[in-house]
Amino acid sequence: MILVDSTIYIDWLRGRVEPLGVLEPWVQTHSAFTCGVIRAEVVRGVLDAHQKIRTHELFDLLQDIPTDARLWVEASELAWTLDRQGVVIPLTDVVIAACARRAAATVITTDKHFSRIPGLSVRATVT
Repeated sequence: MILVDSTIYIDWLRGRVEPLGVLEPWVQTHSAFTCGVIRAEVVRGVLDAHQKIRTHELFDLLQDIPTDARLWVEASELAWTLDRQGVVIPLTDVVIAACARRAAATVITTDKHFSRIPGLSVRATVT
């Protein structure tokens, strides 16, 4: 199971890579996850209205990890623990990490700070 961070989507979109082509095997097996924070980060950066629609359609194919009240408690506990260890990470990325933990998914990202989160599986590429 994978959860692809916004950094990867943005790289794909800038490089004119079709994300669905890359994610197809995971989409077919329902093992490609996302969350609202990632969707918002990616859609926010899309300049073209047509591409925005296509981006929403892509995210609609992925398994959504709900950011319910329980997840916010998990994220706040994770942030508190990390902060006390001197590991200060942007809150959006702490929420993404909490989502990945909930789904037992590997985070695919180029952001190095994800690897500083204990127990979180992280890779830089999908393949």
